[in-house]
Amino acid sequence: MKKRTKLNYILAATIILVSLGGIFVIHQVDEKLISAIAILLSASLALTAALLNLAYSRQTAREANSLDFQKRLQDNKAYLKHIRKVGEAIARRSELDFAELAQPEHRSNEYAKSIRYVLNTWEQASNAIRHDLYDELYLYEAYKSMVIDFGFYFREFIISSQKRQVTFYENFSWLVLKWVIRRDSIKEKERKAELSRIFKKLNKLAQKNIH
Repeated sequence: MKKRTKLNYILAATIILVSLGGIFVIHQVDEKLISAIAILLSASLALTAALLNLAYSRQTAREANSLDFQKRLQDNKAYLKHIRKVGEAIARRSELDFAELAQPEHRSNEYAKSIRYVLNTWEQASNAIRHDLYDELYLYEAYKSMVIDFGFYFREFIISSQKRQVTFYENFSWLVLKWVIRRDSIKEKERKAELSRIFKKLNKLAQKNIH
């Protein structure tokens, strides 16, 4: 994955920089201190490598956890069943009162059960992302549209639930906001990049017309 490749570059670059810095220092100090500097450099390289290797291992674990989570979702028949029911609820949103469905007296309602199941699934995933156990960017690429849609369509359901218990879907709400900001930021960058390309083409056309 992209993050793993980036960590490899960081690891190599950091070790090279520390090595070059150490060599430079060795050539600048008194000969009597060279032995001590060499020992210090060796220890610094070992510590740097250990820290970066730890970061690499943690990233690898996050990627493995994310792939495992994705596979569990794909193989979870109950989740797939509830996702279909949630899709029906969204399609019938003009007829349904999601705030009312969140109330305890409607717990047995088929749509309420499916909405709760899906939101609870993503609440757990959001908690894992928040605690750096899952690779957020990987899951963002795979699920951003669906998660943002759930956050949008079931906002009233979530707010109604939080009136009874403020911590309900707290992590999920955090994830939705984070992903909305990231998506809009990326769209803004893409829009600016496209405008830049258009202006460059216009400038070239203008120069040709002038000549």
